[in-house]
Amino acid sequence: MKSYAPFFEWSDKPQKEVGVAEHLVAYINRERGFGWHSLKPQQPDPPDCICSDPSGAHIAIEVAEVVCSVAAARTARGENVMRRWQPGDAAAHIRGLLLKKDGKQYLGGPYKEVVACLFTDEFDLDFEELREELKNERFGPMRQISSAYLVFSYSAQSQGYPVLPLEVAA
Repeated sequence: MKSYAPFFEWSDKPQKEVGVAEHLVAYINRERGFGWHSLKPQQPDPPDCICSDPSGAHIAIEVAEVVCSVAAARTARGENVMRRWQPGDAAAHIRGLLLKKDGKQYLGGPYKEVVACLFTDEFDLDFEELREELKNERFGPMRQISSAYLVFSYSAQSQGYPVLPLEVAA
């Protein structure tokens, strides 16, 4: 298990993906009233997870971490480092992750929606600051991803897992 930005780390990757997606589904149901249920890992993937809407239609959820791979690798080698994200860095990183996820061939469909569930425990990525930075950012065009969200690690201030909806364009 990695030691850099480790909040969402699990020993089992599918369980990690479901664990992160649970926070997103809870947010969507609470904030949007969608009634998504029956979240489970999808095998074979992609997508990483699927759930159903109230009509029984399947929703694909593809999970990806917003993390500095260089800092994670250096930390794994015993260095004590932390990424300092500059303005624009997070948007570029998110754009790359979304385009990669949008280019996949999703198995087990058809899917009513394909949702990108990004998550982060990066110390230097603050929810409020990133919300302000990304407020005018549109990611796309996307061929498959219908919506995208960024889930942050637990916040004592909000007593939950802050979720930032991301603007995606078709």
